[in-house]
Amino acid sequence: MISLDLPLPIIAREYLKETPCGIMEFGNKKIITLPTVFPPDINTLELAKVTSKLVRQFLETNHQCRVFEMGIGTGGAILSVAQLPGVVASGADISPMAVLNAQANALWWETKCDIYHSDLFDNVPSSEFDIIVWNIPWLSENPGDIEDIRFKAGFDPDYQSLQKFLSEVNSRLAIGGSILLAVENNFCSLNTIYNLIDKTDFQREIFEEIPVVWQEMNLDLIFIRLTHK
Repeated sequence: MISLDLPLPIIAREYLKETPCGIMEFGNKKIITLPTVFPPDINTLELAKVTSKLVRQFLETNHQCRVFEMGIGTGGAILSVAQLPGVVASGADISPMAVLNAQANALWWETKCDIYHSDLFDNVPSSEFDIIVWNIPWLSENPGDIEDIRFKAGFDPDYQSLQKFLSEVNSRLAIGGSILLAVENNFCSLNTIYNLIDKTDFQREIFEEIPVVWQEMNLDLIFIRLTHK
């Protein structure tokens, strides 16, 4: 058990050094989690539910919804959404192991989803999406010893990747589409995130806020919806 008396960046680093793996519970399903892949035990299930809610709202007035998840990890969120009627799903991850992990779960769940190995949109074929989802790396600090790719799931020093994402995503979002960013009130620098968003052509709103307990810590999960101004 990681000591909760440590600073949050250290808690996150120590957790990511040796994350749990194997066959894990995921709602009413089971999911494969490979070594070094961010496990779906913090907010992935909630992300799946909130994204599904947003998708259902979109499908009330549209016959199809193209959903893309950045940073798919095990694939738990996007594969859950992909099972909804009318959804065309795809996703990407910078980690080759995560790509393999999500592909394995897609086969196991018999769910269609295009999965790409990519740093943000670099290797994603040119196309537009109706909903783009990202459980962003929460921490903007660099406590050291986070060079391995596994730490990119939790750390984005100075939110450089988020800034790049916000500069590129406009060309990938269809007219009338939404971006859903999953953050957390304690681990994230929310004011910094909001300031970065406010410099773009998007308007923001809190779409959903969900309290959960993880590792005996009370977390406040926040799902920020971005739309064109």
